[in-house]
Amino acid sequence: MSDYCLDGDSKNDCITFTISPNFGQPNQMAEFLNRNLPHDIKNVTHISQDVINFIRDCHLFFNLVFVFPQKQELVDMQYFKTDMVALSESSMIPEENRKRIREFSQKLNRKGGHKKVLQNLSLVTFLFGKIVEFLTIKHFAEGINWFPDRDPVMDIGKGIIKELSNVGYTNAIAGRVKTPIIHMGMENPVTKEFVFDPLVRYPDIITGVFSSISIYEQRTPKEKHIRLWNEALLNNPRTVLFTMLPNEIRCTSLRLASTHIKARQSL
Repeated sequence: MSDYCLDGDSKNDCITFTISPNFGQPNQMAEFLNRNLPHDIKNVTHISQDVINFIRDCHLFFNLVFVFPQKQELVDMQYFKTDMVALSESSMIPEENRKRIREFSQKLNRKGGHKKVLQNLSLVTFLFGKIVEFLTIKHFAEGINWFPDRDPVMDIGKGIIKELSNVGYTNAIAGRVKTPIIHMGMENPVTKEFVFDPLVRYPDIITGVFSSISIYEQRTPKEKHIRLWNEALLNNPRTVLFTMLPNEIRCTSLRLASTHIKARQSL
């Protein structure tokens, strides 16, 4: 499951991937999360103690949080375009996928595209590929269900993220193990129905907190984000923060963190 806060005013650029072991069919997990997280965080002013307890104590979910202090410097757009051309001509990619990438590449070179959305597309596909690599090489995952929240990166190129993610995790695994079966739960492109909303509430809450607190810029988080940080995430061993810099990746375990946030103050 994943959620994004990218290019928002007065927010940290942030991507959250929430990982859970096999929990049966997606509808079973959706029902479980709907019972325990009944509301989107953006629709509530105050967080209930039940939600805080669930985030803090439920051992079924693990969060990888990525923040980008200098996001605009992480993706070279000319290299991205060149890479799309190379992928569209690669004999290692199935023809159907190669055709889709070729169409996307040609349109990109002919008309350009929204630079920030393309940057975000590159980052999301890269991170997903590395997570698939981790789950397959280290934990022998044979099947992975990915439920990304709705975002422009999911729509660009008529959902080209499916093909680019496939290339990303295939290259990351590099034949070391059998490529897992990947299922993506996305918005219906015709009806715009998104039946997986309960599944993205968990990463949505985590993203809401990390996009709002002071990490690399001074922020004034809302009371609900302060409570979640202080009571559910601080010292939580199942949440790890990665700060993505142009020449460095910093990993911070929240078990080592010790800074509480007070109301109307910054971290």
